[in-house]
Amino acid sequence: MEKRAKILVVEDEKVVAEDVANILRNLGYDVLAVVSSGEDAVKKVEETPPDLVLMDIMLEGGISGIEAAGQIHFLGVPVVYLTAYADDERLQRAKKTGPFGYILKPFGEKELHSSIEMALYKHKMEKALVESERRYRLLAENVSDVIWTMDMDMRFTYISPSTYNLTGYTVEECVNMTLDGRLTPNSFEFASRVFNEEITIDASGLQDPSRTRLLELELVHKDGSTFWVEVNVSLMHAPDGRPIGILGVTRNITERRQAKEELEQSYEKLKKTLNEAINCLASAIEVRDPYTAGHQQRVDELSCAIAREIGLSEDQVQEIHMATVVHDIGKINIPSEILSKTSRLTEMEFNMIKTHPQAGHDILKQIEFPWPIAQIVLQHHERMDGSGYPQGLKGEEILLEARILAVADVVEAMSSHRPYRPARKIEEALEEISKNRGILYDPQVVDACLRLFTEKGFALDKA
Repeated sequence: MEKRAKILVVEDEKVVAEDVANILRNLGYDVLAVVSSGEDAVKKVEETPPDLVLMDIMLEGGISGIEAAGQIHFLGVPVVYLTAYADDERLQRAKKTGPFGYILKPFGEKELHSSIEMALYKHKMEKALVESERRYRLLAENVSDVIWTMDMDMRFTYISPSTYNLTGYTVEECVNMTLDGRLTPNSFEFASRVFNEEITIDASGLQDPSRTRLLELELVHKDGSTFWVEVNVSLMHAPDGRPIGILGVTRNITERRQAKEELEQSYEKLKKTLNEAINCLASAIEVRDPYTAGHQQRVDELSCAIAREIGLSEDQVQEIHMATVVHDIGKINIPSEILSKTSRLTEMEFNMIKTHPQAGHDILKQIEFPWPIAQIVLQHHERMDGSGYPQGLKGEEILLEARILAVADVVEAMSSHRPYRPARKIEEALEEISKNRGILYDPQVVDACLRLFTEKGFALDKA
């Protein structure tokens, strides 16, 4: 059940006061009291605050209704004037007390009711706004993040006190500083560019006006040192949609960036270590099979070129590089006399050769790579129609990286000297992959390889 509003009636004419009190009771309000002087009104409000005061301007006693209303206003209670006087001088004096209504006598019941309800609603909304602002200010002044606003000329209009802990500057110092004095030159240039981009996007109406941008900027501390912050910014708009300022929240991310940089450095060291390990393995293979010296390097160059040609990322190119330089590591288990045999291999010898992808996989799976290197090596002799080995995989069952390696491996092997046959022309190798495009070899990979040789001047280094 909704609480009945308590109303204090301040009226020095007894008959009028009782009439007003009766009307209020009939309308469902509680009449807290009826008093006739301004002094009594203030005292009553201090003792038992009502929800609303109905105040006559002309009162008996030492202070007028306007003076009493001024004191009551500071006690946080809304006042509605009841008066028979409406001259400009009184109206101007009454307005200074912040009244919530002004009813001229005589008045009707409906007029009184609507004025009271409007005053109570307005006061409720103002209290909610004050409370919201209090909470916002409490939040803004106590969080470690810095909350700030700027006008459209990029001048600060508000900065939360936490800026002192972040920058060493007081709020007053920050408000009087320009943005280029707060940021390093590169960060200022970047922030200005983003601001101009946002204005252009906002004017186009193509994106949600409530969108935000997350920036990483380098701030200058009062002591001259610099540090990194994360800034979440958005445009503020007037009711008509015009951008009128910028709202931002700034957070210190120096430790996070340092951790990120240290992680990146560790990752680079790991990649270097892996590369060195891979290169050692590759050297071990060539010692075992001197006739294929340079084969892995050339397959690597072609594989990486194909990967870039079809638009793979540099991370994927690095993955292919890792797999390619050790794709024949499994041959370390095959007798050297078979690897260097100058005559045709027997079926048993060829079957032994065909074990090298699985052997390579078994060696490499023990190393924790950031990519599926062992699987790529295992699959580099698989074919699109399922005729490859060792698993007889088809189509996209084969990793794209393995499909790239397969094409590069065939082209390099055919165009290089082997103990059992002389080198063939590169045109024959390209004809082989072209003829079997979509049958044995991935069409996309074949097309990229052909473009490299026929249009872009790629050549295998046989030195």
